[in-house]
Amino acid sequence: MTALLNYIHNSFNGGPNKSVFISNPPGPAILLWTNSQTHPNLTGITVVRELNLTNQNANQQNSQNLINTIATEIRTNTAIPFLDIEYDFLNDILVIDGTQYNVQNGGNFIANTFNLTVSNTSAKAVNSSQAVTDLFHIWSRSFFSGTAVRKIDTDLVVVDTLNNTLSSFVEVKRSDRVNFNNWQPYPADLSNYKMMFALSDALNIPFYTIHHDEVGSRTISAQKLVNVFTYDPTSPVNWNAFRSLGNRQQLAAQATVNLL
Repeated sequence: MTALLNYIHNSFNGGPNKSVFISNPPGPAILLWTNSQTHPNLTGITVVRELNLTNQNANQQNSQNLINTIATEIRTNTAIPFLDIEYDFLNDILVIDGTQYNVQNGGNFIANTFNLTVSNTSAKAVNSSQAVTDLFHIWSRSFFSGTAVRKIDTDLVVVDTLNNTLSSFVEVKRSDRVNFNNWQPYPADLSNYKMMFALSDALNIPFYTIHHDEVGSRTISAQKLVNVFTYDPTSPVNWNAFRSLGNRQQLAAQATVNLL
């Protein structure tokens, strides 16, 4: 995880009111799906993790504990299809909402549920979880059409554990190639941001992009300044307004945690 993700996880870990789901393959990760005709509206959301994953770190275990709340909120408050997926490519297994499939049939089920196009070429075998952490990403890029299917992950979801609701979701950017004061969301990421805006609208919770420039470290201080760009579905803005410096707040890391 990046320095900021580590800080956010440690700040929420063990707190009485909120907890944080951080995507961390091969542990639980949240993926958003759509197709080129429907984009930017979403056709599906998944929680994906390796089947029978052992030796989970503290974040993976915490995220595992939040899956039911996240799934319930999505299924109850949106019309977006949701699937809970576990994979074991070495043994040709996909477990989807508790039902076991072989990988081919499971992939077809995902495609049918989310209105996705499968690839015209055979999917590559993915067998080494020791060499690659995100095996599902590798497989799905091969199984589904690279031109017709769009899939992105979400870095972080904040869960209100008192009320079992979702508070916000976040994308974290780490870069020091642009001066900190001049950094803005990249135009090349417009397609992904539109999908995130669509999720924010569907769930009626804010979406934040948070940028920091601690590239060489896994820790930051509470006073470390970060750039925060906000999309609020109650007063939505367009892409240009979202990424403008006028929409930016520069907050200390701890103040950012308080915002979420």
